[in-house]
Amino acid sequence: MDRLFQMIDVLRANPLLAVGLAVALVFGYWLLQRRPRMQRDADEQLSALRRDKSDQYGKLRPPR
Repeated sequence: MDRLFQMIDVLRANPLLAVGLAVALVFGYWLLQRRPRMQRDADEQLSALRRDKSDQYGKLRPPR
């Protein structure tokens, strides 16, 4: 617990260090939550296929 208070005191004494640490934590969180490129491309292709299949019923000939 004392070590935690020491770290807080260091961050209070050096606000630039605190900002850098906060930016590093946010960037790390963003990297961990980001999906890989292969998965993003696959999701995009799946969406395109779904759009094409949903238009299939709109492209039918009108009834006589």
